[in-house]
Amino acid sequence: MLMIRHSIGSRLLCQTNVYYVEKKDDRWQISLPIDEETASNVLEFRDELNIFDAKENEKTWYYSSDAQVKFQPNENKLVILADHKTVYPV
Repeated sequence: MLMIRHSIGSRLLCQTNVYYVEKKDDRWQISLPIDEETASNVLEFRDELNIFDAKENEKTWYYSSDAQVKFQPNENKLVILADHKTVYPV
C-alpha cells in the first residue's frame, strides 16, 4: 500500500494499492492513478510530502527534496521523482 502524507501533522493525502516504483538512475519514480481533486491536494503540499510504501515485512519512506511532483491530467496519473529512500523493518 502506498500512502502520501503531508509531512507536517502527517495528514493522509492519498492512499492506494495501485502504484509503481521504478529506479531511475539515482532516483525512484513513483507513479499512480489519481483523480484531479486528490492530485490538487497533493500538489498543494508538494514541498512537504512523505511517501510510504508499506509491505508485510517492511516500510519504505521516499522523499523528494526538490519537490518533483507532477500530475498528468490526460492519463489521470501522478508522478513523483524521489531522491531519498529509507527502508525500515516492521
